[in-house]
Amino acid sequence: MGKKMIFRKRRVELRIFAVAFFIISVPALIWVSTVQAQGSAYPSRPVRVIVGFPPGGGVDVVARLLGQKMDSLLGQPSVIENRPGAASGIGTRLVTGATPDGYTVLINSNSMVVNQVTNPHAGYDIERQLIPIINVAWQSTIIAAKPDLPASSLGDVLALSRKSKISYGTPGIGSVLHLAGTYLFNMLAKTEILHVPYKGAAPALSAAAGSQIDLAFTTLPPAIPLVKSGRVKGIAVTSPKRSPSLPDTPTVAESGFPGYEVRVFTGYFMPAGTPKAVGDRFREAVLKVLAMPDIKEKLATLGFEQADTSKENFPRLVSDEIKQWAKVAKEANIKIE
Repeated sequence: MGKKMIFRKRRVELRIFAVAFFIISVPALIWVSTVQAQGSAYPSRPVRVIVGFPPGGGVDVVARLLGQKMDSLLGQPSVIENRPGAASGIGTRLVTGATPDGYTVLINSNSMVVNQVTNPHAGYDIERQLIPIINVAWQSTIIAAKPDLPASSLGDVLALSRKSKISYGTPGIGSVLHLAGTYLFNMLAKTEILHVPYKGAAPALSAAAGSQIDLAFTTLPPAIPLVKSGRVKGIAVTSPKRSPSLPDTPTVAESGFPGYEVRVFTGYFMPAGTPKAVGDRFREAVLKVLAMPDIKEKLATLGFEQADTSKENFPRLVSDEIKQWAKVAKEANIKIE
């Protein structure tokens, strides 16, 4: 009788264990299956790619150039949406608040970093709210002048600024070019040049070409055709070496400021919480596009430089950029209210 009781007791214990195992394991299996399904089925509808700048700027150019090829690789359209303003902050905030499912993607530059470290009301935290997916290209920047400005070199510009009031336009207050300009003109050259913010590189360049402002401090790719056509004058580029696309335009470093270098990343981000499989699927498609010979040639012709696309590099790069520009902003005493 004792043995039967023990046997029944053990059977009850086994049943309880089995039920408990079922309750614990089934949700976990469902969760794993869901994540795997998201990765394998992604994307099953169009993907929104948010650009924080107006059409025509360097980031927008990359988004559209790669987007044409991404459609066929992903099997779904990538819909480019320009959400300019607040040094790309409007577009950035839109993506940080989006559902983390891979269907709202941000493509942006260091401007989002500079805006965050200079503006306490930026409204986002890159490292906490976004996942850096891949940096696809570097953009050097350029100081371009209106065609009738009586200056043909950086030295001429600085000399002119000490005699009369001149202005320079950038893609916005709190953009990387705003901080780069402040650092060069105010801190290094010890001169005053009026900053005029625009919503992107293209509007700033158009204003310089139309002599509405004296200088445009923008990314290089959208400036190249304007410099070549004579609509603006190339004063100096901020890369370590001269751009092959504009070999006659000197660097800032060789114009009297050795060590001065500014480059702008162009990278994709997804909202924090996006499944890893989804981010990896998107990243793989980008890598395939970047490997295409026609894309490589086009990016080089437009003045873009190849980026390190290793998986670990971009998150580390973004973190380093935040620290670097926070230091510059503190030294330059730049704080945007």
